[in-house]
Amino acid sequence: MVDLSFNNLRSLCFAAVSVALLFSGCRRELTAPGLENEILTPILSTKLTIHEIVPDSIRTTDEDGFVTLTYRNDVYASGLGSFQELETREFEEVAKLQSLTLSAKSAVRSVSLGQIALAEGGVTGQLIINANGTSSIIPPINGLAYGPIPVDGSAFFESVTLDSGYMDIELHNQFPTGLSDIDFEIRNESDNSLVGAENFTSVPAGGTELRTIDLAGKTIEGTLLGNILNMDINGTASPVLIDTSDAVIVTITVRDMKVNSATAIFPAQNIIEIGDTNAMRNVEDLRLTKAKASSGTITIRVVSTVEDTLFFDYFVPEGKKDGIPLEIHEKVAPAPIGGSVEKTFSYAVDGYLFDLTGSPTINLYNAFYSELTGRIDSTGNIVNLSLDDSILVFVKLSDFVPEYIEGYLGNTEIEVGPESAPISLFQHFESGMLAFEEVNVSMAVSNGNGVPFEVEFQQLSAENTKTGKVINIDLAGLPDPVQIDRAADLSTPWEELWQLDASSNLNDALNIYPNRLNVALRVASNPTRDSNDLSQFAVDTNFLNAYLDIEIPLSFIAQDLVLSDTVEFNASSIKDLDHISGGTFYLVATNSLPLEAELGLTFLDPSGKVLSIVSFDGAVRGSSPSEQSVLSWEFDEQMFADIRSAEQVVLSATVNTSSTSVPQKIYSDQALDVTISARFKYTYTP
Repeated sequence: MVDLSFNNLRSLCFAAVSVALLFSGCRRELTAPGLENEILTPILSTKLTIHEIVPDSIRTTDEDGFVTLTYRNDVYASGLGSFQELETREFEEVAKLQSLTLSAKSAVRSVSLGQIALAEGGVTGQLIINANGTSSIIPPINGLAYGPIPVDGSAFFESVTLDSGYMDIELHNQFPTGLSDIDFEIRNESDNSLVGAENFTSVPAGGTELRTIDLAGKTIEGTLLGNILNMDINGTASPVLIDTSDAVIVTITVRDMKVNSATAIFPAQNIIEIGDTNAMRNVEDLRLTKAKASSGTITIRVVSTVEDTLFFDYFVPEGKKDGIPLEIHEKVAPAPIGGSVEKTFSYAVDGYLFDLTGSPTINLYNAFYSELTGRIDSTGNIVNLSLDDSILVFVKLSDFVPEYIEGYLGNTEIEVGPESAPISLFQHFESGMLAFEEVNVSMAVSNGNGVPFEVEFQQLSAENTKTGKVINIDLAGLPDPVQIDRAADLSTPWEELWQLDASSNLNDALNIYPNRLNVALRVASNPTRDSNDLSQFAVDTNFLNAYLDIEIPLSFIAQDLVLSDTVEFNASSIKDLDHISGGTFYLVATNSLPLEAELGLTFLDPSGKVLSIVSFDGAVRGSSPSEQSVLSWEFDEQMFADIRSAEQVVLSATVNTSSTSVPQKIYSDQALDVTISARFKYTYTP
């Protein structure tokens, strides 16, 4: 908004109050007096044209030099209500450990022919031992047994309860004769519970046979016992070398273990993997496909019963800042035995641009997709884990205030006002009449966002709060309602203006010298309510603006137009103040502006009390081509003392045009030449 301040503009007609320049921004330091009793001292000489009086920003000049004021005043400004605080529901996931795996483990045990012979004892056992190193025919021997065979896996696990898994029993026969009808079982050592049993019908000399035990639902301890319940030696038809160190080699492999619970050394593995599409909340009828966060927080709370360090990665693949996706990597300490551990993490998401289509899984809107992976790393320590262990995860996006959004941005209808907007164009006008020959007023609307609007201007009035006068401005010529299109892009707003009826009461509205405009209107976004239009966009720094554009050609009639302004005053720049006992100020004005003005100064103390009133003995007259006026004001020692103690001065002028019937025009070459001088009387005390 342009501020037509008195010091810059002198309110056009107030240019004649040039004596004020003595005390304001153009004030000059008084020349030091000589030894004479009286001396005429030049104070100021200046020339004011419309170029010095009216800022370039609101002044246009045609080819004939005729001057027009163009002034824009805010009437209404509003951003989209779509930038309210958003959030997601609290994504709450109670996740059992989805799968626990243990690496395959093998144990190799062997039973030699000599060991079997010793265990068998009797005549048969002794015959085998005695034949060691000789070649002889081996007779069939039935019903041999051996056990228990210790199988120690406690370096890898103490106990494992399996959802699924397998135990492979491999027999390799080094004997010089075939074996048959081998019954083999394996049991847990602590309680002698059976893990599994298999029968090997036949294993030829030098051959290998494999049997597999299904371990689903079974519990295996780290210390196992194997038993050969029966083994038949087939015998040979011809002599063979008897070597009691020949053995049956048993290889026990536990593999493909999906653990229900275990006290074991677990390898590194992902134990929870979740992809979640979370619906945004507080969106009302918005259908957002993108949002960039001005502020916001992702809060992750984890409650874990896992008795191992849990590492987790939280990932939003389509939430990016500077092209880099949002990733959070944290860890949670092991839970105490039989208990749980809890930890909360919070992360600011300011500046992140989020895709809200649910990508990459769902092509929707208002959908926030994220992934969570929980894992354990192999520490080499035995820990207790169970599928009954759980990770309770709470994830929430909260306090999310977007600065940029895309999608369908909602249908909102609001009634505004009446609300007021200040207008400074007439801030120094006190009273009197000012009638412009022509006033052009337009309503301008600018839309900086990619959302269509509909605006119904219900009332527009000009008000002078000092006098209480109010004039309703005729809005004829303005569409009802005004249809406002979307911006082409964020840097190219949609703009349009509509000129109000020039025959309406615009002059009356301006002639009360309003200091504010009152407006009442109805504003609706997306009036067609096409919620399938997801191509809309908006940023919180762009607004829907309505302005009143006022164009006033400087052709007017002024009658007793009173203008005033208050400026700070300091007399300390005048030298030898203590010796001035009186004098006269002279103002010589050569004026070609079609205005005349009676000037006055009122000096005030800090409390606003009047100390002295100055009235010149005439008026600054104006005519074409020009007219000179010589004004004077005499003051005595007391008056000057009052002026010296003042801290403010009220500048006032009563202005009239040179004609009260024919509008007077202001041209760029018209000027007011002002010379101010003073004759000071000095009194020196010897």
